[in-house]
Parts: sequence; structure tokens; C-alpha cells
Amino acid sequence: MTAAEIVAEAIATHGRPLWVAHVPKPIRHQVDAQWLDGMLATAQRSSDYLTRKYQYDLILDWCKRNVFEEATVEALVELSKLSEPTVRKFIGERTDVFRKLRRGVWEVRDPKADRAADR
Repeated sequence: MTAAEIVAEAIATHGRPLWVAHVPKPIRHQVDAQWLDGMLATAQRSSDYLTRKYQYDLILDWCKRNVFEEATVEALVELSKLSEPTVRKFIGERTDVFRKLRRGVWEVRDPKADRAADR
């Protein structure tokens, strides 16, 4: 099997960007860059690959649909698949969306409505 066939099979099986983890670097470097770019342009995104931005957007989309609901770190961890410290940091940074009710529980707020009410 040639290097191009190995790479094509990995891209078809695992999608981008996870195909890289399944093909050794020396084999990847044997493949023509233009051919590889063409393959990756038409490749599907890896189904189990989540970016941090996508995970944050999952939380914010949930918040938009559940204004005034109570949110816990555990529920947001399960929703976004982020670690608990990362979710806590995100909540701390987004004081416009989360208002602390008591230890470990936050109320989801609508930032636009809160700004309009302040006027």
C-alpha cells in the first residue's frame, strides 16, 4: 500500500483533523502537499473532535434557551464535555450570563434584557 493510499484511507475513516494521529509522520511527508490539500478540502470533520470554541458555544446556546434556569457546574460539564475547572473559569469570566445564587449554583441571565432594564 502506498503512502497516498494509507493517508486517503485514514482521512476517509477518521476525518479531519484526527486522521493525523493514525498516520506516522514519515508516511505523511511522502504525500504530495497539493493532493493532500485536495483530500482534506473534501474530507468530513471528525465526529468526536470538539474545539474549545464549539464547546463554549454549546454552553451559551443552552443558556439562551434556558434563561432564568439554575445551572450547576456538573450539568455544564456534562453538556459541553469540558473539564470542571474550565467550566468554572468560563462561568467566572461570563458574569453577564451567570449570576451566582449559592455555592455551586448559578442563574442563567439574558445580557441584552439586563442591559435594557438598566436604562
